[in-house]
Amino acid sequence: MKNAPAKRPRRYLRSRITRKLILDTAQEVFLTEGYSKTTISKISERANVGYGTVYSHFKGKDDILNKVVDSVLDDFYTYADIEFTPASFQDARKIFNDLMKTCFTLADKHRPIMKVYQEALGQSEQINAHWYAVKQHFINSAARSIKYAQEAGLAKKFDYQLGAKAYILLIERFIWEVVNEDETDIERLSTVLTDLVFQGFFINPNEK
Repeated sequence: MKNAPAKRPRRYLRSRITRKLILDTAQEVFLTEGYSKTTISKISERANVGYGTVYSHFKGKDDILNKVVDSVLDDFYTYADIEFTPASFQDARKIFNDLMKTCFTLADKHRPIMKVYQEALGQSEQINAHWYAVKQHFINSAARSIKYAQEAGLAKKFDYQLGAKAYILLIERFIWEVVNEDETDIERLSTVLTDLVFQGFFINPNEK
């Protein structure tokens, strides 16, 4: 007879619940107060937990904001990390276009917390370091995709690492354009940028 799986200690479950409460409450405070005016005191007071309790779970408000944004970025990672194995130029273009459209749609959906994050980027080295790591993750993912396309004869020969960096920095620029509502037509934006990338990176069989 197999042993029953060990139950989590109640203290562990309480800790998980408290951590989630702090994160959910912090997000509310960030959205109402903005980054600069948000403090650990305000978070602990609204969550009805001790000031020290917040610090027992997080290093400070930057750490909390990074964790809040990480939950948003999970949606981005889900799409960016899908294995890129197109069978044709048309398949590759559709995958890139869908990815861009998804990124911009998610940026639009999560605009309020992304605006707070954008404010924090101008003030916190820790937030900047976190965003740099996020971009590097996407650059590495894009580099793998471009390298695959080159090896499959779908893309031109160039430094795929540099190309991936340019591609992700282009998307990043327009994510903030969407967040700031400077770009509102996501369909058109995705189509134009996809065309731009494909004219530079990929081999169109119809133009041979």
